[in-house]
Amino acid sequence: MALARFQIYRSADDAVTWRFLSANNRSLGQAAQRFVDAETCSRAMLELRTRLTETSATTARETPSQLWSWRVRLAGLDLAVSSRKYHRRVQAQYACRSFLGLVAEAQVADLPRVVHF
Repeated sequence: MALARFQIYRSADDAVTWRFLSANNRSLGQAAQRFVDAETCSRAMLELRTRLTETSATTARETPSQLWSWRVRLAGLDLAVSSRKYHRRVQAQYACRSFLGLVAEAQVADLPRVVHF
């Protein structure tokens, strides 16, 4: 049975980042920043997972699109952001709660391999 999971990938600009995928491979959230290598990216991903109870979540409306997104912060730094934008604030809040709940249940024993896009 498929489970929600982290995926580390190298983007076209050669930066490394992570995203969190649902069981049906839909991107739910992603790193707020890019990293120089997979090891640094893995540490950031694990920090999010292990310090999840210390984080705060916010939603914001972006201009000019007027769409909503969410952010997860720790000590004033953004760790994760929504992978998509939402027409309603309540949708963004629900998506963030879902992300946080699934991340809390995610297995961290096996680090994901780097995928190239």
